[in-house]
Amino acid sequence: MSIPALGPGIFRLTDEAVIASVKNALELGYRVIDTAQMYGNEEAIGKTLAESGVACEELFITTKIWTDNLGEAKLIPSLKESLRKLGTDYVDLTLIHWPSPGAEVPVAVSMQELMKAKAQGLTHQIGVSNQQPTLTNS
Repeated sequence: MSIPALGPGIFRLTDEAVIASVKNALELGYRVIDTAQMYGNEEAIGKTLAESGVACEELFITTKIWTDNLGEAKLIPSLKESLRKLGTDYVDLTLIHWPSPGAEVPVAVSMQELMKAKAQGLTHQIGVSNQQPTLTNS
């Protein structure tokens, strides 16, 4: 599936606000859902998706892994928890939300974990968001 051009904004929406937003968006024909672990709304979105009757295959779902979950022993279990909350076996796109504070977990390690998640069928595509350029004093 290609990424739909438009989707609803659900950042910082929780509880009834996110439920109403996603429900209305689906009724209007939107088929992209962009959420993140740190938004705290994956479970409400999952409930709304289940009640909508829209097949998962018709949607393009993105979630983002929060910085606390970037390590080798954390990323895949946290993604599985996101999938549980969303009520799906996979997402279309999983992103590293922000770089690890202080580069505690190198991006290469997080990308390795994302590649493992992709190989396990937990996500179809992987990537990064909010990455900052590396600055050097030269």
